[in-house]
Amino acid sequence: MKKTFILGIGNRLMKDDGVGIYIAEELMKTEKILDCEYIIGESDIDYSLSKLEGAEFIIILDAILSGGNPGDIGVYSLEKTDFHRFLGLSPHNMHLFQALYEQRDKLKGCLIGVEPFDISFQIGLSRELERKWPEIVSKIKKTIDEILSNRG
Repeated sequence: MKKTFILGIGNRLMKDDGVGIYIAEELMKTEKILDCEYIIGESDIDYSLSKLEGAEFIIILDAILSGGNPGDIGVYSLEKTDFHRFLGLSPHNMHLFQALYEQRDKLKGCLIGVEPFDISFQIGLSRELERKWPEIVSKIKKTIDEILSNRG
């Protein structure tokens, strides 16, 4: 069983809130990382948690609200950051971060977040993130490669 997971979460119906899902799907098509499994968790946190059973390391992809510019990427350690900090970054995923925080002695990982431009009812990304899409995906790929190589 694979022990490293890349989990895309968010809501496709809320524009840029779905960016974590779209990135995970893009990576599934183009990146074949050995010993790594992709999960499209969307906003179903219970499903996501059930798929993470046996995980030793997790990379969560999600939209974050950090006050940066649209398309900016941030990396946040799951085990070194109190889960309450994530509530302001990713407010719809409190249950997920609470559960992961409670497992921080066994489960390591990080949240890679993309600053959204627009979170409102509409399917698909905002034009601002669409324009930056190749750059965003490239940065995420590089970040994941660095994270996984530093784990070794």
